[in-house]
Amino acid sequence: MDQSRLSKTELHVHTVGCYHPEDLLYMVRDSYSDVDWNRFGFLDRYESVFGVRPDPIAMFERALATGSLDEIREVAVYRWHPGGRFEEFDTKSYFPVAAAGYHLDTDQHQPILAPIVEHHRAEGLTYVEYRNAFAARGQEFKDWHGRYARFLRDASDEEFTARYIIRLDGRHPVSSYMDVRELIDEKPDLSDTIVGVDFSGREIPPKNLAAFYHRIAEDNRLHPGSVVEPVVHIGESFFDLSLESAVRWCHESALYGARRLAHCIALGIDPLVAVGRREGAHQGESAGERMDQIRYDLTHARGLSRCGVGIRERALEEELDRLAGEDPEHLITRPYDEDRLYQVSRRQDYVLDDLCRLGTVIETCPTSNLCIGGVPNVKAHPFPKLYASGVNLAICSDDPGIFGVTLAQEVANVSRWFGLSMEEMARRLGDPWEFRLASQQ
Repeated sequence: MDQSRLSKTELHVHTVGCYHPEDLLYMVRDSYSDVDWNRFGFLDRYESVFGVRPDPIAMFERALATGSLDEIREVAVYRWHPGGRFEEFDTKSYFPVAAAGYHLDTDQHQPILAPIVEHHRAEGLTYVEYRNAFAARGQEFKDWHGRYARFLRDASDEEFTARYIIRLDGRHPVSSYMDVRELIDEKPDLSDTIVGVDFSGREIPPKNLAAFYHRIAEDNRLHPGSVVEPVVHIGESFFDLSLESAVRWCHESALYGARRLAHCIALGIDPLVAVGRREGAHQGESAGERMDQIRYDLTHARGLSRCGVGIRERALEEELDRLAGEDPEHLITRPYDEDRLYQVSRRQDYVLDDLCRLGTVIETCPTSNLCIGGVPNVKAHPFPKLYASGVNLAICSDDPGIFGVTLAQEVANVSRWFGLSMEEMARRLGDPWEFRLASQQ
């Protein structure tokens, strides 16, 4: 297996997170003084979170005059540090959003996407699936994503292939998906480029997406020449769930039909580490969620028992009856003890084994998990357990510009952090290109 393949296929990046400092400078080099840098409240957010208010116009003037990107890098890049907060990352993500806003107002997508694509070409990537969101519906939604998809189609050639994943509105998954299907029907020349949909930005209970999964599976059956596959962010941020429910959400997403699962920290993190990240973490969840967990345990009782999870079916049925009269939003608190934590680890094993059976792919984003996924340090990273399980696994970079990494650096970090040779990783992980969406087209 050619080990270099691990660094040539990128399956998980968000366009807004792809801008390295030099890309930002290129994008606004002629317009930085006209950009509304407080668009979407970026300057206000930054001052509130970091205690200083940047002056982007002065920063870009000095960068152009001196060639130094240090000031831009200070504002644009989020490095992992103990005690890092998602709020810090989220604030920095609005810097490229504000920078791109000037061009978006005039529907100019070339200045926005060209720096990203050229940066990836220069890195040596040969295949990238870009994810993008737009908070609109109907014709505006279709026009917006149509322009993005067309640029990526035209940017592709024999040496570089760009594909497009559209984020849907999780509040209206089916109707939002239908906008995508209409776009492809109206613009069949984009059918090879638009390969997937996801729900990045928030984790949605898999049961709430049941109708969506059914509809997309039926459409793909009826339209094999324009397949659109579902991918989801799941098991990344789950402090308001029990560990059992977070593991279940990953499994249910795959069972419903998600082709790839992003992050899945819940399947690899040591349960003892997970509950220690915050005071009272994972001890409470809604009565409705607890009922869903009981139903899951009863359905999967045989498989869970084989993996060492103690399933007392009669007791669970009685608990389900008691909860039936509760307000589904009522908070139920169930503290963890040593035995319960042990059984969570066995639940992880059960789900990982079944993901192997299903052929589901996990997109693991090592640096992102440290920076914003609540993983406290490299030693606690979920990657080793995911890697040892045999599940299909692709190393990805998520928001490489904001995290200041490339895919090659992510692969090298994994090798160094976990003592794995590149040759061994190549044998175990295979070619991530095989996991690309709509690969049957």
